[in-house]
This record gives sequence, structure tokens and C-alpha cells, in this order.
Amino acid sequence: MKNLSKITFLILILILFVFIASSLTNRTQKQSELSETSPLEYKGAVLAHIHRIGSGYGSDTSKEMHKHLSAIGYNVVQLNTFAYMRDRKETRVLTDGDPTMAERYMVEEIQNLHEMGFKVMLKPHIWIGGHDLDPDNWRSKIDFDDLEKIEKWFESYSQFILGEAKLAESTGAEMLVVGTELVGVSKYTENWKKLIEKIRGVYSGKLTYAAEGRNAMNIDFWGALDYIGIDAYFPLANKSSPSLDELVEGWKKYEKEMKELAERYKKKIIFTEVGFKSVEGTAIKPWEWKQDGKTSQGEQALAFQATSIAFRDKPYLAGLFVWKYFTDNNSYERGNNEKGFTPYGKEAEKVISGWFGVNNY
Repeated sequence: MKNLSKITFLILILILFVFIASSLTNRTQKQSELSETSPLEYKGAVLAHIHRIGSGYGSDTSKEMHKHLSAIGYNVVQLNTFAYMRDRKETRVLTDGDPTMAERYMVEEIQNLHEMGFKVMLKPHIWIGGHDLDPDNWRSKIDFDDLEKIEKWFESYSQFILGEAKLAESTGAEMLVVGTELVGVSKYTENWKKLIEKIRGVYSGKLTYAAEGRNAMNIDFWGALDYIGIDAYFPLANKSSPSLDELVEGWKKYEKEMKELAERYKKKIIFTEVGFKSVEGTAIKPWEWKQDGKTSQGEQALAFQATSIAFRDKPYLAGLFVWKYFTDNNSYERGNNEKGFTPYGKEAEKVISGWFGVNNY
């Protein structure tokens, strides 16, 4: 009987051991599933040009910023070039109006980035004069009420964007955005398809378009591009100081739409911009660059953390570009940096670096 008791005891110990081992394995698997992320091909930073020779693209200060971006874990940098319109009802798109962004500076900037091991996205913007005085005078509002004006605008815009395509090709820039936040004219699908075909005639890299938020769902020319691009400023909360769970929940309805869009066109999505100001309430209207309030690095960081969680298991997201860094921190922009979009030196940068898998920040 004593031997039987010992055997029974040993069996019980063995069963207990197997149960504990099984529980630990399951727990480890669940933890691994929770922390697993879909690898991002494009870990991008938007690098904004300071419109002053010696401080902008191609400058030594910009080269110093390249080193910082590399340390954070970014592997691709977005550069913003500009064309101008006097008014949103003008059909003429003006170029070569800024000597600080002359082609030689752009070429040098792209070369410097390539030497550092970065890929480059060229993302042209249209800036309309007088926007600060007239908020309605914005690129998303460009549209015309007759066919002749529409055709004239596309002809003028084509000259600008084809010039950018040739710059991208000659410098080996890996990606080009064919348009940015042009909501009003984005509905002219055939015009865009013809323009994209012309661009492919001079440029061999990847193409996307940067849609303004949910306008991405209304665009019908994604099939002609390599990626679906979204400037991803979506309201994630309706109050200041939301919890992490509330912010993650705030992404869900948009995430569902994005998944459906990616599946419809069989194209991956890139957030051509995503950003949050370091102020309280930043997730209420993330696009609002004039938004003011108490400084809050914590809310900015939390919004980026929620974004990383919401999209960690979404293989259709090819990458993103964080808005924004500057070619020179000692600039006229510096006064706004404390509450501005830049994550430079802030808590958000630690979140971004961790998201990108860099642990030495």
C-alpha cells in the first residue's frame, strides 16, 4: 500500500507539472500574440523644409537631422516640394517661386539621404496665397464649374507634377505622390488616370496619391497607383485626456473602412501623413494646426501608442510617415515646436522608436 501511495503521489505531481507547463505555454503564446506586430516596410518621417538658404534641404543642419532620424529607426524620409496658386479659383499652377527650394538643393538633399541609407518619398503640395486670412482658400477646395477650366487646371498642374516626376527619376527617389489633399478635383477620375500614365512615362518608381482622410473612400483611380495613400488625421476622441483604450477604440471604424478599401483594390495602404500636436485634446481634431491648449507630451505620445496598437496586426498597412520634423530646429518654427506636431525630443518619439523595433533610444 505504501508503494501504491508513492506511485499515486508521483502521478499527481506529474499531472500538476504538466498542467502548470501547459498554462505557462498558453500564457506565453497569448503574450506573443498580443505583442506581435505586422512589419512596416516604410517607417517614415516627414522632413519639412525651412525656407531659408543654409537651413533647408541640402543644408548641413538637415544632414544633422538625418542622423537623428536614423537613430530613431526611420528608414524613409518624405520631402515636400511646393507649387503655388494665387486663389483656389485660378487655373494656373505656379512653379519656381521659391529660390530656397531650387533644384540643386533638392538634388543634394536626396543624395545626402541616400548616402545615409534612407529611401525617399517626394510629396508635392500646392500652397494657395492668403490662406491665413481666408481659411476657405485651401487646396482641398480647388474645383471649377466648367469643363474648360478643369482642363486648363489639369494642364497646368501636369506641367508641375511631371517636373517633379523627372526630379524623382533623376535622383532615384523611390516614391512619388502624384497629388496631395486635392479633394475638389479628385473626382475627375479620367483626368487623373491620364496624368498618372504620363507620369509613368518619365518615372519608374512607386506612385501613390495622398487623400485627405475619408476622402480616400471616394477616389476611383487607386487601381492606377501602387499604393493607397491617406493623410490620416481622424478624430479619435471627443474629450481631452482620453484613455489608451478609448483612443484605440476611436480608430476602429476608420480601420474597418481602410481594410475594405485595401481589399477592394488589392493595394496596400500608406499613411502619407499621421501626426498629433503635443497639446491637451490633440486627438479631437488632429488636423487642426492652429489648435491651442496646455502643453501635453503625454497625450501626443498616447495617441501614437494607440495608433501602433490599432494597426499592429494589419498586414495591409505598408507604412506611415510621421508629421513632422524640420531641417533646422533653430528656426522661425522653433517657437511652436513645444506644442507643435514635431515629436522631436518628446515622449512620442520613444513610442515611435519602440514601434519601429529600436530599443536603444
